[in-house]
Amino acid sequence: MGVLRLLLAATVWLTACASPAPAVGSSGPSSPTPSVRTDRVGNVLAPLVDDATWARLAAHRLRLPSLAAGAACPVTPAVPITTFVGPVAGPGPVYSIGNRIFYSRAPDGSLFTKVAWLSRPDYKDAALIRGARIDASGDVRFQAGGGPITGELRFDYDTGTRSQGSEEGWRFLPSTVVIDGPGCYAFQVDGVDWSLTIVMDAAANP
Repeated sequence: MGVLRLLLAATVWLTACASPAPAVGSSGPSSPTPSVRTDRVGNVLAPLVDDATWARLAAHRLRLPSLAAGAACPVTPAVPITTFVGPVAGPGPVYSIGNRIFYSRAPDGSLFTKVAWLSRPDYKDAALIRGARIDASGDVRFQAGGGPITGELRFDYDTGTRSQGSEEGWRFLPSTVVIDGPGCYAFQVDGVDWSLTIVMDAAANP
């Protein structure tokens, strides 16, 4: 029994000695490199935004402006910044294309409109879009790509959409926005270290 214990102790000691020591100045093992995503034929796909990043963006508190009932809606001005889309609203790096909501009524009675979002080529990270009515109580919900209707819209690294004639690097995110009724709505767009607000008014589609 004593010989067996000595052999086991020697084995453990040799294994420990064989383990490589951390490099000088290293604090431990490095973070794993994200695996490369490819499609069936080997084309490299853009990485996915991890859940931790979405959670950080969702942790930004909504800071939407308030508006007294009957007051004029302070619509965010829309200005042209490219030649391949119409005027956009907001200071960027993520914009809405257009600054007004013209909604239609779905068979189930809900009110919806199409809103497209645009990101500058020099901004390559994710963004989270949320909103609410600001002249009365009312929610905003979103749908992208035929997915579920939720209270937030995720602007991913790769939206899979390009506008005809657009320059390389611009990212587009088409979406359906569901609202409660005509009025004034504000949208908050959050990046990891920035936040912006875009205000639109909503009226029935003429």
